[in-house]
Formats: sequence, C-alpha cells, structure tokens
Amino acid sequence: MGLERLNNYQTFETEKELRETVDTYLADYRLNTSTRLVLEYITACAIRYNGACTIYRETIATKINMTVTTVSRALRTLRELDMIAVIPSYRKSVNGGRGASIFQILASVTQHVSKDDTHQQSKNNAEKPVIPNNELAEKTDVSLFSNLSLTSSRQLSKFSDAIIHSTFIECSKEPGMNKALFQKVLTEVQIQELRVPIANPASYLRAAVNNALQASQVKKERAITDMPKSVQSQMFNKHSSRKEVLPDWFDTSAAKTEQKLPKKSKEQLQHEVDAMRRKLRGEPV
Repeated sequence: MGLERLNNYQTFETEKELRETVDTYLADYRLNTSTRLVLEYITACAIRYNGACTIYRETIATKINMTVTTVSRALRTLRELDMIAVIPSYRKSVNGGRGASIFQILASVTQHVSKDDTHQQSKNNAEKPVIPNNELAEKTDVSLFSNLSLTSSRQLSKFSDAIIHSTFIECSKEPGMNKALFQKVLTEVQIQELRVPIANPASYLRAAVNNALQASQVKKERAITDMPKSVQSQMFNKHSSRKEVLPDWFDTSAAKTEQKLPKKSKEQLQHEVDAMRRKLRGEPV
C-alpha cells in the first residue's frame, strides 16, 4: 500500500485539531505512562496525514524501548477508550509477511458538533455574565504545585496536571532529583513553549529534567576537580583523622612515664659495630 492512500483515512482537517485532541487524550487520568508514550509516538507518525499512519507494533516497541506485549496492551486501552482505531492489513508484504496495520487517531465526541449547535452555544454564552479577569485567573490555577500558576489556556492544554504528575513521579526515582529542581525545569519549559510549539510535552519535559540532572552532576564534579589540592587534602584529613575518645573515669592528669635509654658514646657504638663485623666474618671477637 502506498503511503498516499493514507489520505483516505484522515480523521482531522488540520494538524492543529490533531494536536489539540491528542493533548486532551494525554490528560486523561485513565492512561498510564506506557499508554501515553504509545499515543505520543503514533501521533508523531500521523501528523503528516492528519491522524492516519501505518506502522508495525514491533516498530513501536523498538522505538520507545518497550515490549510488544506492553504496546499491544496500550493499543487495546486506547481502542477501548475510542481514542484510536486500528485497521488490520490482510495484504501480504513483499517479504511474504503480513502488512502493517493502519492506525487512526479518532476525534473526540465534543468535536462532532453541528454548526447550528455551535451557533446556539455561542448565543447562550453571550447571555452569560462576563467573569472578571482576576476570578478567571484563580480558576485556571490548577497546577500540581501550589506556587506554579498556569496563566494561559495554551499552557494548560499542553502541560496538564496529568502530564506534570506522571513525569514528576517517574523522575523522582533518579538520584539528585527534588521538587525545587523540577519546578525550575517546568517553568523554563513553559517559557520555551511560548516561543516554539512543542508536539509532545511529556517527552519534552522528561528530556529537560534528565538534562538538568546531568548538568547538576557535572557541575558538582567540576567543583570538586577545580578545588585546590590543599583544600582537598584538608577535607580528606578532616574525614579520615579520628580523635581518641577516653572514658570519663580515665585520669588525664597523670604524667606520662618516659623510658630513658642510656646514651652511648661514639667510640662505644663503633666498637660494637666492629665486633659484629668480626663475628660475621668468623674472626674472634
């Protein structure tokens, strides 16, 4: 099957609609981390044909470093939630095996609204009172962390609570990871999103956190390496040297007895050396 036939299986009119729909799917609490990764990879493959792609399950498993069983379980979950559709291919490939299946990312139910309904909704919304900006800002503050405020709907759609929470739980197992570092990385990523569109926010956030951890580790190692040797030796001696701890009943006022050896003259020492040499040669002492 030529890839141009995928145009017949498109489910979205524009790439923007595809991305917005996938963002809402990724925020669904019923999806675990593995299922989200599978959905993100299928989305990346389906962008060219606005929701349709053809790929093997084995290829998905290889690309995202998972087992085929895990990928199959994730695809079954996505089908049960009506997020994707899988069209099996019964055509034999050139090598004699089966062909790759066609995956379709389905539009959400809320997008199938007729124009009349849309017009009626806009009319009803016009009759509703306008909410002040300060109250609207309070309602959009639904971030996982209390001191992080999502002040725009675009940020809210890209980095939802589900993505932030799952990424933080996954990265918290790494050594050197803490909440302050994660908050700093998340803020920088959200600022970067205002400049450049991010297709897969979860993958982008994980990569940013890993880069921050590696940079922090390199900074610590460089600080130790650039430290003067005298300071390093002092630190080593501080940790290696141990002070002798004496019990309370030990009398430290008693003077130490020093054993005094008799001093020998130079002639006596030379005489003893000569006698030892004669003894070794077998001569009479």
